[in-house]
Amino acid sequence: MATAIGTVQTLIVCQPASAGVQGACPVGTAQAVVQGYVITASEAARFEAAAEPFDPAAAGAYFGLAFAATLFVYLVSLGAGAVIRMVRTA
Repeated sequence: MATAIGTVQTLIVCQPASAGVQGACPVGTAQAVVQGYVITASEAARFEAAAEPFDPAAAGAYFGLAFAATLFVYLVSLGAGAVIRMVRTA
């Protein structure tokens, strides 16, 4: 059974509207009641860590590693094919 990482809560949010209860909302918006899933404080750190910004240097390193590994396997296979071809024709 999965453990819940939050709860469904009733929230008051500010939405663009020309009419309605403005309350603490900025001009041009009105309060609205919606249902939302709110995560616990202990799970918030995990979500923040997963949402860290894109790192192009790390992505380049991963791409370079994958490309080099693919090229290595291709060249080894090419060499093995040449050896097998020589053995067949000998």
